Amino acid sequence: MGYRMLGASDGGGAAHPRGGIGSVGRVLIAAGAVWCLTATVAGAQTPEPSNEADGLVHASLTLETQGIAVAFPPELRAEHHAYQWLLSGTVGSRVRVGTLDAHRALRLGALQPDIEAIEAEIAAIVAARQAEAEAGEAAESDEDAEEADESDEEMAPADPDLWLVRDASGWQLEIHPTDGGDVRSVPLSHRETATAAPTFSASLHATGAETGRLALRWGRHDWSADFRFEELPETPRQARVSGTGTAREAVDSNEAIARGNLLSERNETALVLPNGAGITLVYWKSIDVEDEDYPNVAAARDGDIIQMIRAPVLRLKSDVSLRFGKTDIPTGNLAPGFAGFYGIWLRKADDGWRFVFNHEADSWGTQYDSAFDVADIAVDYTRTAGSFRPLGATLVPTGPDGGRVVVHWGPHEWSADFVVSE
Repeated sequence: MGYRMLGASDGGGAAHPRGGIGSVGRVLIAAGAVWCLTATVAGAQTPEPSNEADGLVHASLTLETQGIAVAFPPELRAEHHAYQWLLSGTVGSRVRVGTLDAHRALRLGALQPDIEAIEAEIAAIVAARQAEAEAGEAAESDEDAEEADESDEEMAPADPDLWLVRDASGWQLEIHPTDGGDVRSVPLSHRETATAAPTFSASLHATGAETGRLALRWGRHDWSADFRFEELPETPRQARVSGTGTAREAVDSNEAIARGNLLSERNETALVLPNGAGITLVYWKSIDVEDEDYPNVAAARDGDIIQMIRAPVLRLKSDVSLRFGKTDIPTGNLAPGFAGFYGIWLRKADDGWRFVFNHEADSWGTQYDSAFDVADIAVDYTRTAGSFRPLGATLVPTGPDGGRVVVHWGPHEWSADFVVSE
């Protein structure tokens, strides 16, 4: 059973909205731009969706350049008669709820990396290189070519189907390969909730550097399963051949390189809406609870911004304008007709916590400047059981045109709901 290498390229695939822009806020100010007018202008120039529309909601998470994504139809309504057997817990009932797309290093329930197949592929690659060298053919020696080889090894053509199942032993998520391979079962933890979710949704939450949790919501049910990315055998680097040239192909875009650079330093959580519009949130890797900035959370007083010495601000990119409560976060804040780019800071308030949206999306964590603030949004704050979680974030879909921004650090968790406002 094969899996895709999520995060290796950014060619507009449904699982990964495009991201990345330079810090140009101060340049626009220097040019005489007026922030309050930008949103008005942008309204007439709506950004193009970053992805092809397929009518599905996609939720993805990339940790250490390894990705997992779940796609599901937005119309799986809990009240529909076709789903009542399952949602009432009838043993033997099942519903297809979506598809899975993941890096082959994923371990989720009975799904695990096929180490023997990977080792066989590596052996074939090494043998092919040796044959080329013996035949006197030019060897690919540049790093870009090696990275392309590795990406090709980790691609698969089809996404397995996901079935939610109630059997005699409890709740299961079955992974059905489209190529007729073995079905893998994932035991699900389950609890009933006080409030009902009107439609099915799936979200992916980081719990460690290379670990996470898949969460499913439907009706009054909440299911979850832990996952992790395993260490895989590596393809040996190709030997460089002195005096031998390598043909280079011209490329029309440097998006793949830019995305690779982004994911070498940051993790990413992303949503793609049914119309192809993308929303992404990226955050720096390995900011643990042992970090020197972590005590600032507990020590924060009214008005304090949580700044960080070793990381930049969380960065949000959205192809669509968002509304948090009565506050709009528009697209086109840096340039009309382009996606919105914002830094998200945490501020302590006397009545709780706030998300502060700031035009300087690429600021370092010690460079907060209130002159570029856009909005100050009240958030829900809770303490959870995840005492050792590094700083992270999750975009949780709540419907075909809405979601939730969740930021966590250790047991601290901040969240705010949004809807698409255009």
